[in-house]
Amino acid sequence: EMIPEANLSKAPFPYFGGKRKAAPYIWRALGDVPHYVEPFAGTMAALLCRPHHANRTYYSETVNDSAAFVSNFWRALRDD
Repeated sequence: EMIPEANLSKAPFPYFGGKRKAAPYIWRALGDVPHYVEPFAGTMAALLCRPHHANRTYYSETVNDSAAFVSNFWRALRDD
């Protein structure tokens, strides 16, 4: 059975300081960068709203967050 593609444009939890509304402005300013680093991941809104194809062989994306529970959530989601 096929699982429908998830809508990742909105995080599944509320997060103060999320960048979902700012994401279009961020990507307009940055363009299609070859190496993106998100130092304050939170909901990962900026990365999840990236308008360019991800995971290309010559591109990289690095995500960090000092909040262990936030990091654990995204790690668990990735591994599920």
